[in-house]
Amino acid sequence: MERTSKEHAAAEGGKAEETTYKQLINDHYHLSPGFLSPPRDNSVRRLYRITAMVLLSALLSLALFHTSHASTAPSASPPTDSRLLRFSSNHTEWIPSPALEYLLGFRHIMNSQGRWMPSPPSSIDANIVRKSNNILRDVSDAAIQALAGREGFKVGYIDITDSAGDITQTSTSVSLQAGANLALPYPTVDPAAHPDYKTLAAMVSVSELRNIVSNLSTTFPTRYYRSTNARASSTWIQSYMSKFTNVSATLFENNFNQPNVISRLSPPGTNTSTATVLLGGHLDSTSQSPSTLAPGADDDASGTAVALHVLSILAKSGWAYTKAKYPIEAHSYAGEEGGLLGSLALARSYKSSGRLIRGMLNLEMVGWQPESTGSSTITVLKDPNSEMSNYMLSVIKAYVPTATVKSTTCGYGCSDHYSFSDAGYPVVCIASYGPNDRNLNPNYHSTTDTIDKLNFERMADFARASLAWVLQVAS
Repeated sequence: MERTSKEHAAAEGGKAEETTYKQLINDHYHLSPGFLSPPRDNSVRRLYRITAMVLLSALLSLALFHTSHASTAPSASPPTDSRLLRFSSNHTEWIPSPALEYLLGFRHIMNSQGRWMPSPPSSIDANIVRKSNNILRDVSDAAIQALAGREGFKVGYIDITDSAGDITQTSTSVSLQAGANLALPYPTVDPAAHPDYKTLAAMVSVSELRNIVSNLSTTFPTRYYRSTNARASSTWIQSYMSKFTNVSATLFENNFNQPNVISRLSPPGTNTSTATVLLGGHLDSTSQSPSTLAPGADDDASGTAVALHVLSILAKSGWAYTKAKYPIEAHSYAGEEGGLLGSLALARSYKSSGRLIRGMLNLEMVGWQPESTGSSTITVLKDPNSEMSNYMLSVIKAYVPTATVKSTTCGYGCSDHYSFSDAGYPVVCIASYGPNDRNLNPNYHSTTDTIDKLNFERMADFARASLAWVLQVAS
């Protein structure tokens, strides 16, 4: 029913205050849009506006008396039961574990329809959140925003606690992301120079991609890195890859019970001192009930499946033994959702042992393709290495011309490629969509991220693009 002119005029006086207050509460407490709708009765409506104005004034008063808690350098000695998190190249901070758990809980708040309602970090009022729990009293504004907010699949931080003793990695004065400025030693993108591509691309199997994702997302109810059965998905990948001729599949143990899996093809005449070409995706999953149910079909069984399938094609075809000049590895990373834990440990292990990496291609959420018409959509993330990103764009356009190609930024701590970039290696990441794209899978990080929602025909283009990249980089 429409309001009369009189009712409309009566409402105008408090319209701004009412809207501001509703937006404030909805943004920071994630309530459903209709939760704060004012009553229809005019007298009650006036009381509602007065109450709203009083509460808004109180909130603004808190903001005026707010003092900054910002901290960009870690303390000399680690606080008890805390994690050392890096949020950017100039912000590293110890976060108490209870505070970390509390803040991450904001990322999985649901609305009244049971839909996950993430808020971007920029919309989080750190002062209001801090007042909600005393354990946040010493946590900086920037940390609260980064942990309570979320931009798509972007993790937004790297947990470097387990290497806190390495001063070169924890000091805020050290220049990070050395890999972001590496010059590319790759040849010009030229499909004509790689006639083997057509044969390899024809080996991409939609049914096999579906098989891998099905095993990871249905055989294991959850692959959450802290769940009781977290190790099982890693050992399944190891067993699956071990069946391919000349592929070595080994476990790289972490400080939690979910190892990374390293599947490797070593051409004749190469060894661990030879620069390696890497493909990667994270094997763990999460949801609003991570310990019991987190299928993670798109995030990131899909990316893991593509990396494994590409390596299996290179093994079955024999290309890796006759044409490749460099070893090729497919990595399945554990604990990505906990702050890039597995990839960070592996990247630092490679760095400390002097391992060379010719290039790293990370695959993040590549199965969700909701468009009803057209071909696949492949998004290349611009950061942290623009040269690598531009090269990947050229590869996709030349080898998979039917794909719609996008490019966007993601930000620090986006996904596992940042672990290798911080270690000084050249990296690039591709996904179906960027973290803020309107077409991003709405089911990620929920119990509804299931295999039935993925498009494997379009996902196959990611395998073709990855094969093309390997041919260009490893030949």
